[in-house]
Amino acid sequence: MTFFTVHPFHSFNLAVVLLIAGKILTLNIDLLRRYSIPEPVAGGFLCIAVTGLLWALFDLKVSFEVGIRDFLLLVFFAGIGLKSDIRTLLAGGRPLVILLILATSFILLQNFAGMGLARLFGMEPKAGLMVGSVSLTGGVGTTLAWAPIFAEKLGITNALELGVAANTVGLIAACVIGGPIAALLIRRGGLKAENKRDLDIGVPNEGRAVRMDYFCILWSILALNVTVLIGLALHEAITAAGVTLPAFVSCLVAGIVLRNLLPLAPRRLGHPHL
Repeated sequence: MTFFTVHPFHSFNLAVVLLIAGKILTLNIDLLRRYSIPEPVAGGFLCIAVTGLLWALFDLKVSFEVGIRDFLLLVFFAGIGLKSDIRTLLAGGRPLVILLILATSFILLQNFAGMGLARLFGMEPKAGLMVGSVSLTGGVGTTLAWAPIFAEKLGITNALELGVAANTVGLIAACVIGGPIAALLIRRGGLKAENKRDLDIGVPNEGRAVRMDYFCILWSILALNVTVLIGLALHEAITAAGVTLPAFVSCLVAGIVLRNLLPLAPRRLGHPHL
């Protein structure tokens, strides 16, 4: 067997290409759009198909170096934090409380089921957390962040493989099961998209006209970088206090704090959207 390793920078650019390819596929294949299959899933399956054919036909195994992944993970959660408006959450009212209760209940159910299955297969019960809420609720980002901690602190050396496998199965199941159910509810509710070639069902713009310009891009990059810097500093403080948490949690918290403090700052920094 021949092994070929893709450079981290090339892996990053290939991921961008796959996202674009996934977007094109969902825009042009009615079946994908009808069942709300996400662009990353469509692009990911395309990558799986190509690498699988290379392995089957040419005995060539392709692996990807993902050194930039950890930094992008911090940026990703920093961006989520910067989009978290406490006022919007508080306006959720009763539906938000119900959703929170259901989500908490299913998180506990996932963890107990995962630990039970791990014990059933003769594994360390804590390994079941990697196939529980860590991967199924947290997603691949949370899995990648917690896997090294499980390996170093708990001695579960295959934590990454367990989490990624569970996340992949969960993602596929969610698309196969959740997509058709969501499509059924959309049709039953009579919801219509303003742009039929984009997946914008139920996302009102409320008449806002967001203009992307030079300042907007610069402020976005700066906000993300500052959030990551503050998050890493917060992570070091938390670690020094003896608490074990992934660095992305600190970046998420830093983003939430900045997002809700920025509206209080004076609007004299050179950009009308601040």
